[in-house]
Amino acid sequence: GYGDEQGYLFLREKIKQYYQKINVELDQDEIFISDGAKSDLGNILDLFDTQNVVLIPDPVYPVYVDTNMMDGRKIVYLDATEENNPTCAAYNRAQLSEWVAYACAQHAVILYDSAYEAFITDVDLPHSIYEIPGATTCAIEFCSLSKTAGFTGTRCGYTIMPKALQADGMSLNAMWRRRQTTKFNGVAY
Repeated sequence: GYGDEQGYLFLREKIKQYYQKINVELDQDEIFISDGAKSDLGNILDLFDTQNVVLIPDPVYPVYVDTNMMDGRKIVYLDATEENNPTCAAYNRAQLSEWVAYACAQHAVILYDSAYEAFITDVDLPHSIYEIPGATTCAIEFCSLSKTAGFTGTRCGYTIMPKALQADGMSLNAMWRRRQTTKFNGVAY
């Protein structure tokens, strides 16, 4: 059967504990269980104006491009070739800090895909953008459990929507909760 649209408490608590291991403190109501990152990456656009300009690294997971194109947003591509950002690499703390500082200065929102974070073995690389000071005010993090837990086909993932994240004075956490409880039945367990 369907559960709470935000996800069962036991699972949100386990995710909260997982983040605590990397020194990231989350409230349970900042964790939204879903049917996967792909759906959330497309659905998150419900919260943003179609007049927004979107910066997308290229190459990228197609949902980032296609969902923005379908909404008619202007897309600016950032060349992410091996020469300037090796494919299959993760941003280090200094690089993520630069992006967070930029987003804060520009009142932009970073959509941070952490689908493969469980495979990071370099202790100098962050597992979450929220390890970077200031990120809770400018970033939304998505994770697909199909990668980390082998849930392919089960369709389960989550989105972290910090309560500190605001857009035009409005809480994106509250907007996302409203969107999810209106348009999403929750994950079947």
